[in-house]
Amino acid sequence: AFIVWGSLGDTTTIMHWMQAVPFFSPFNRNELEKLASDQRYFYKYSEGDKIIEEGQTDVSFHVLLKGAVRITKTAQNREVLINKLKEGSVFGELSILRKGKRTSTVIADAMSITMSIKPKNMDDWNVHLQNKFRDQLLKVVLKRFEVIDNKHVKALCKLPPEEQE
Repeated sequence: AFIVWGSLGDTTTIMHWMQAVPFFSPFNRNELEKLASDQRYFYKYSEGDKIIEEGQTDVSFHVLLKGAVRITKTAQNREVLINKLKEGSVFGELSILRKGKRTSTVIADAMSITMSIKPKNMDDWNVHLQNKFRDQLLKVVLKRFEVIDNKHVKALCKLPPEEQE
């Protein structure tokens, strides 16, 4: 991966990509411009590149601005496909909250561009921007929890009552 600043356009192009992502819908133009103008946040990955690797320690949160990725996890000594994500998706949010090892691997399925944020980057932002970002991050985590909870309930419904926990 490498920083994409200068190789893919100017701040306006990056802002355009960000405006197409629901995560950034509450952000105003000035806030988007501040984020888009900071070259530390934007990375380009080639197809097959690992963006996140299971077991590694990293605290970055990613917003997929362009491209597609797949999420895999090692289970019973084999790689299992967990999900496929498209432009506008977010991933890696748990690392910011738990600051532990990565629980899955994320691989670029096509040339992909992410905005990658680390907690230390947010220290440079004003409190209003930090809070807005954290609010959006919390919404992502809650949505993930709802999806997992629904899958869990559906799986339990398939079991006989005596096997349900």
